[in-house]
Amino acid sequence: MFLASTASYADDDSHSFPMDFHDLGLTSQQHHSVEEAMKEYQRAYRRHHHQSEKTQDELNVLFLNPTFDEESFRAKNVEMARASIEIRTQLFARLHAILTPEQKRRFIRHIEEWEIE
Repeated sequence: MFLASTASYADDDSHSFPMDFHDLGLTSQQHHSVEEAMKEYQRAYRRHHHQSEKTQDELNVLFLNPTFDEESFRAKNVEMARASIEIRTQLFARLHAILTPEQKRRFIRHIEEWEIE
C-alpha cells in the first residue's frame, strides 16, 4: 500500500523526505487521490530539478563573466524559487481539497517533522 509504507519524493532542495501517511486515516478514495497528487508532485519536481540544473549552469556563466550582472543573477535565482513555490502550492491545493480538517492537522505534523530532518 502506497501510504502505509514510506515513499520518498523530492523536496525544494532536491533531497528526499519520507511520505508516511498511514496515520491520517484516509478512505480508499482519499488514498487514490493523495497518491495521484504525490505522483504529479514527484514528476513536477523532476522537471524542476532538470531545469534548475540548466539555470545553475547559466548562473555559473554569469559569475564567470568579467562583469557581474547582479540583476540577471538575481532574476534567475528568483525564477528557480518561484517554480519551486508553484509546485509546492499546487500540491498543497490538491491535498487541501482531499483531506478533512483533522487530517490536515495531522499532515502539518508530518511537514514539521520533514523540515526538522
